[in-house]
Amino acid sequence: MLGERGTGEGSAREALAERLRELREGSGRTYASLARRIGVSGSTLHRYCTGQTVPAEFAPVERLARLCGRSGEEREALHRLWLRADAERVERQEAGMAGSPAAGVGEDVEAGAAAGTGTEAGADAAARGSRGAPTGTRAPSGSVPPAAAAVHRDEDSSAYAGGPPAHAPRSPSVRQWVQALAVCTVAALALVLVAASAGPSRQQRPERQRPVARPAPPPFTWTSDDHVWKYGCGHTYLVGGPPAAVPPPPAEADAESWATALGAVHAGETGVRITLQGTDERAVVLEALRIRVVERREPAEGRVHRMSSGCGGALTPRMFDVDLDVARPVARSVPGNDTGEPIPAVSFPYRVSASDPEVFLVTGRAARCDCDWVAELRWTSGGRSGTVRIDDDGRPFRTSGAPGRPVHDYDFVTRRWVAEP
Repeated sequence: MLGERGTGEGSAREALAERLRELREGSGRTYASLARRIGVSGSTLHRYCTGQTVPAEFAPVERLARLCGRSGEEREALHRLWLRADAERVERQEAGMAGSPAAGVGEDVEAGAAAGTGTEAGADAAARGSRGAPTGTRAPSGSVPPAAAAVHRDEDSSAYAGGPPAHAPRSPSVRQWVQALAVCTVAALALVLVAASAGPSRQQRPERQRPVARPAPPPFTWTSDDHVWKYGCGHTYLVGGPPAAVPPPPAEADAESWATALGAVHAGETGVRITLQGTDERAVVLEALRIRVVERREPAEGRVHRMSSGCGGALTPRMFDVDLDVARPVARSVPGNDTGEPIPAVSFPYRVSASDPEVFLVTGRAARCDCDWVAELRWTSGGRSGTVRIDDDGRPFRTSGAPGRPVHDYDFVTRRWVAEP
């Protein structure tokens, strides 16, 4: 534990310097390294540790003790020792003011420079000392005023009528030392201000986030078309506008743009054709197709517009049928036929590759809801697996029931929509 030594004149300053040297040596760091951390220059800390200067305030001493890991009791002991050393410094200064103006002035000047008072710190300190002298005290005949003594420290001692000064001047170059120390102090303060101003900006700068590894795309591609009509001409849409404002029925290839322009909704059922193909020759196993209803609403308003009164022809294969009205719709494989040839129902799994594509036809039916729905296809290939969401270019498919809605067919003779009798 740091203690207190000696009680004689000047011993407190020496004891404080010794304690500071012990702290510095025990830390294993250089003067410059420690000085930066306690807010003083390296040369100022060196003067503290050699006893040339008593710190003008206890703050740098306490910061040094904390930096070196000293306990609260040791810091208190250091504080008491600094108080004694500071009192001795003040006593020597006052004694120098009354008897020999040159005595103690150099030390006060250095303390002022260490506190950052600039190149005139010594003169200001001496001026403060002269103002603090008892009223009515006059300097001996021929003596130099304290302010002049602070500036001209190298004058001949014969200028003092009272004889040689009690303490000899430190050095003829003290003035140059003070100026150099002032420059160093200002530079140190500038560095501290720059560091303080730069610190928050570094804290506010958002940390660089590590790039998130995106999952690899599935080893197959897919497309969807939700405007697939029965027989290529049979389909119904719900349209909200008056029949006179509805253009003639389009060809199946133009159905999407026709329906989009009118805001039409699939009525009763939606035929979705899904085309899948592998990206290379490795087989991709399609394990299951699940249907998920995203949102249910009451059936949409509007009038039913049939795209054809019937155009005949063989049944188009409908490989999967979905009842969207039930709570948990399931894509069921159903049989169909193609130009009179029956097509049996085939259940999962399926296989696709670059040379072996597959086409699914999913028909979603609704009678009691206006349903938004998507398909989810589970796959596996080469040790990888995943689920792909199949929708209408980022939007869910939409199918609405049309209970009790008026039905209209297009009369190609009169070129207008006619309500069903």
